[in-house]
Amino acid sequence: MPSTLRKSSIKISRPGEAQYRLSMYRDGERLQNKEGAFNLITFCRGWEIYESIDLHTMECEFIFEDAAGLIGSMTGTEIFKLEVQSFPVDRTYYFRSYGIYDRIRAGQTNEVYFIRCYSDEFMKNESINVFGNSEVIFNNNAKAENIIETLLRDKNYLGTTKNVFTEETLNEHSFIVPNWRPFDVIPWVLLRTIRKSQKGGSLQNGFVFFENSLGFHAKSYDKMIEDIEKQRENVETNPATGQAKMYQYIHDIKNTESPIDNQFLIDSVVFPDEAKTMENLRHGIYSGYSVGFDPVSITSSKMGLSKDMSSTAYTYNLEDIWPKMAHLNAGKSVNPLINMDEGIRSQMYNPKRVRYCGLPNQSFDPKFQNNPQASYEQLAELQAYRYIRKATLNHISLKITIPGNLDLYPGAGIDIIVPSIAKSGGGYGRSTKVDRKYSGRYLIKNLTHSITQDKLRTELELMKDSVLR
Repeated sequence: MPSTLRKSSIKISRPGEAQYRLSMYRDGERLQNKEGAFNLITFCRGWEIYESIDLHTMECEFIFEDAAGLIGSMTGTEIFKLEVQSFPVDRTYYFRSYGIYDRIRAGQTNEVYFIRCYSDEFMKNESINVFGNSEVIFNNNAKAENIIETLLRDKNYLGTTKNVFTEETLNEHSFIVPNWRPFDVIPWVLLRTIRKSQKGGSLQNGFVFFENSLGFHAKSYDKMIEDIEKQRENVETNPATGQAKMYQYIHDIKNTESPIDNQFLIDSVVFPDEAKTMENLRHGIYSGYSVGFDPVSITSSKMGLSKDMSSTAYTYNLEDIWPKMAHLNAGKSVNPLINMDEGIRSQMYNPKRVRYCGLPNQSFDPKFQNNPQASYEQLAELQAYRYIRKATLNHISLKITIPGNLDLYPGAGIDIIVPSIAKSGGGYGRSTKVDRKYSGRYLIKNLTHSITQDKLRTELELMKDSVLR
């Protein structure tokens, strides 16, 4: 079942204050004792929900302290319904248990254990196979958005009732699915997909498939950035369109006299490793060769400067690709690499690393003699774009902890204000200057909501590709 979103139903007196109710279902029926009690809050000592653009579904973990033999009624396959009341929104989650772990008997009458859960679609995915010609399976509409919609919504596959958000794409995919699971097919297709919206007439890809509390998403990094630029503080989250509200958080001194005023202050900031020039250079992030080869007709391959090949490899460098990308804080930001030492920059753009990919041109099939899959020939170029597109978003990263906010989503954005440690004034009406590097809009990569007793907190891993001017 899909997660549901509502306006907050409680009045809080301190940041992160929350209440929750937890119930368990089997075969669609809520489990309860002889007295009709069903709320498991007396057993649950805390929980943690994890969402990420690197995960196909959401995860959850409950910590139980059991002094009543509750575990005797569990099979490890139940659905848990978690209803949370918090600020600024209330939310209801559904998770399928996939196991009971780390069970410890703390005394003669007391046990502690963890119940680990995924979205129900994760379990269904393990038991479903996709086999056959893509033209038949997807009814002669083998664009990525239709493939994903079919695999997620069709009752013969995952049959989800959750929202599915995809962007329009250019190319169709003709292939044989060799008995893969749905979550194997989707990434394979997205790896070869070109987005319809183009910047400066250039081809763009770099798609990811993930689930957050609003539903399933199949989006390119550029699309996510474009959507973040549209987010506004005065526009509420729309579950139907997937457009999220923009929240702004400030790293500032807390108000001890009125704790509720600290709801949108950052509790802690961690700056991960940065300026990893040597590591990036060795991984070919700044420049390199992107090579495509055709396993059927090797003479059609793009294999560098070898005389027995028909064309040269595609050479890429970040400075050329940068203008073709969408960027966070558009119009107000610049490439952080422009301030680097000129001598080093000249070395960064001498290509050395080589990336390889197959080119499924299907020249062996007479049906494709006119080559409707010509866009696959661009894979050598697109793999370089995809690699650099993702890598640039890791140029600047933050890990922050804030009072719990269930209205934040991986793949959406957040606005951060970090003060500079410089001893000068100005910036947002404060006595300290704003740090131009670390302030601005970020893409939320991962988030974790966790609660102990009635205190909810949210940990965020953020990334962006540019610095404010």
